[in-house]
Amino acid sequence: MGLRFSKVIVPVVCSLCVSAACSGAAELKKNDYLKKSNEMGVVLLDVNWGRRWGCGSFENAQLASLKFEKVPVGEQQGKYSKIFLESPSRLFVDNKFLSYGFMVKPGKYAFTGWSVKAARSVRDVGYFRAGRDKLVNGGSYPGGTFEVAANEVIYIGNMFLDCLQTPIPWRYYTEGKDNFLRHEEQYKTKFKFLKGREITYRLLDTRYFGSPYSLRE
Repeated sequence: MGLRFSKVIVPVVCSLCVSAACSGAAELKKNDYLKKSNEMGVVLLDVNWGRRWGCGSFENAQLASLKFEKVPVGEQQGKYSKIFLESPSRLFVDNKFLSYGFMVKPGKYAFTGWSVKAARSVRDVGYFRAGRDKLVNGGSYPGGTFEVAANEVIYIGNMFLDCLQTPIPWRYYTEGKDNFLRHEEQYKTKFKFLKGREITYRLLDTRYFGSPYSLRE
């Protein structure tokens, strides 16, 4: 999928915790899409929840949860204003990318939370986490943002781990037009009601959790 590892040191302070409370978000469904597609946007992304071995100073690490919220963060935005993903298992998960789709209100969204499970050994396991206190700074969002319009379908990237130092989420991407066309077909195979729709390549724009990239022919 054209994954590219960064050499950038990320200045984000994290806390190692013993638990992570997460709640999954409902995925894109055909009935919702057919009823609301003209007034809502659709966000597509891939996530790899599998273990990465030898991650930083840890024996292994894996993503546990990811959260995106509609800007301005903290206001009561109602339904369809958050994307909340969590690992399908706290134990073993296949090391592969899974495709997700969500229907959301049009607007700007910020990356506002994440947790990573990290293990030094079988008995020494914890979680690194960052939330609004680290990823929301007044009117700025150092975790990154993306925008989606009504009746628009966008792709924001492939989330996995970076292990340069402390394990953190990293926004990778599908590289090259031909590869992205194949990736589009994967989404349209899973979400068959998206057949015939254009998918706009619009990566999560982030300074600390991914490298810039523009799709070229």
